[in-house]
Amino acid sequence: MNLILLKLSEIQSISSTEQFIYLTSKDERAKHMANHLNKKSGETVSIGIIGGHKGKAIVQHQNGGGIRLEIQSDTLFVPPDEPEITVILAVPFPMRIKALWPVISSFTAVTRIVVVKGQLSNPEFNATKNLLPEVYTSLIEKGMMQGGRTRQVKVDVCVSDDDTVSKELLEKLGLLCKSDDGVARVFLDCGDETTTPTPARDVVLKHCGKVTTAAPPSAIIAVGPERGWTAEEAALFVNECGFESATLGNSILRVDTAVIASLGVVSAALDECYRERIREAGNDYKRQRMSD
Repeated sequence: MNLILLKLSEIQSISSTEQFIYLTSKDERAKHMANHLNKKSGETVSIGIIGGHKGKAIVQHQNGGGIRLEIQSDTLFVPPDEPEITVILAVPFPMRIKALWPVISSFTAVTRIVVVKGQLSNPEFNATKNLLPEVYTSLIEKGMMQGGRTRQVKVDVCVSDDDTVSKELLEKLGLLCKSDDGVARVFLDCGDETTTPTPARDVVLKHCGKVTTAAPPSAIIAVGPERGWTAEEAALFVNECGFESATLGNSILRVDTAVIASLGVVSAALDECYRERIREAGNDYKRQRMSD
């Protein structure tokens, strides 16, 4: 954990400037501070409020093994804007999706995870308990603490009988490309003997480079199931929904490896694009000042 994540409902107030939270000895966050971070009473720890501020808190060990965190109100700040990534994931093997929840949410740019039924997904996987909020919520929060983030991750699970991958479904989810909006829509594809898709990094830079404002760039990544996307699904994403086929290289990757590798590549490309946007915005401001 690189950030002790707190729920707003857990915070107790003594006054407008004095707030604290009490964690029992059984709380994983308390165990982590005591046993892994070796925090002593009076030492500080980095905290974050889900969907809100980051800051510092003073650790106070309590009788019985619990920990009282005294929030330092003068250290609280709003995290800066960052790029955004939506992951579309065709439902994989149940234990694989369980392992992926915290990994995906540790990437600070990921703001949404959409789980869909691929034509080659195993129908039995749709009923796994690992797609239920009571399972994935705590796993996502664990990933957020690892990533040191407070920005929330929205989850859409679309695996009912009516939720086949279609243009209508993507439109309902707000993922359809209706204009040249500068969002990089990456459809992961290994290619075949005759075609090699564009590297994922190049796809991101090409689309995000079309926007001239300093706003954080965005991307959507579509990752297929263990058996891959079908030719029909590929045509749907690329020809009808504004996605571009992209590759991570010549290797045939497992779903979990493809998810992690694509997030690393796309996150780095978005960060690169964002830095360039900010630099250009600064140059435009300087030019305007010089012309005034």
